[in-house]
Amino acid sequence: MAYGRSRLYDHGNVALKGEGVVGCDSATSIISRRNDEMAREIDALRSLNANLTRQIAHLKRREAHALRLADRDGLTGLYNRRRMMELLDTAISDAARHEQRLGLLFIDLDGFKGINDAHGHPAGDQLLITVASRIAARARTADVVCRYGGDEFVVILPRVADLTAVCRVAASIRSRVALPYRIDGLELTLTASVGMSLYPDQARNAADLLNHADASMYRAKAGAANPEEPVHGVTSPARRRDDVAKRRSW
Repeated sequence: MAYGRSRLYDHGNVALKGEGVVGCDSATSIISRRNDEMAREIDALRSLNANLTRQIAHLKRREAHALRLADRDGLTGLYNRRRMMELLDTAISDAARHEQRLGLLFIDLDGFKGINDAHGHPAGDQLLITVASRIAARARTADVVCRYGGDEFVVILPRVADLTAVCRVAASIRSRVALPYRIDGLELTLTASVGMSLYPDQARNAADLLNHADASMYRAKAGAANPEEPVHGVTSPARRRDDVAKRRSW
């Protein structure tokens, strides 16, 4: 004996035993309503999925922006000092592994403080942005250009032959920086003092390499006895030494 409700068939009409008979037209109507409900639910789920997709994309853009802010200088868009030190460590490791030389340039702008004081910070900021783009334009594809802070920049030069090759890049950057600037209707000029160092000839770690290039830059700014001697960097025509204390205030 079977238990449960059984089906009754009566001239194409179907019903469960104990229930009224449902006609074909009524069944079709029920199925149609259920299909409409399912279609609305599917549309709602699709809309929810689209919203979630947009939210995820927005969060990814914010994450990418946050990572960019962590690695980049907010004004010039170049790598910042923190990221520069990481990249320099990596570049030194690569140079050691492949037994190659690595060059480092330390660039300081001559006369920037006077321009900034005379024409205001907006003009000074625009000048720094333009200088940054000029330095980047003179760098090679493999080079890494960074804003060290204030009006100082660092360029990492992987796979260089010797100090003479580093000196050529430094001279090219210095000549580009020395071209006139047009900022807010003003024609401005400034020069750059460029110091340099070479791995592994002069230093074997990031801190020593940076210190050597920094000292070379200050010798250049003070006026080296032989401005073309690579060990002493590239000397600025202005030959003016800025106050070292400005760096401590950053």
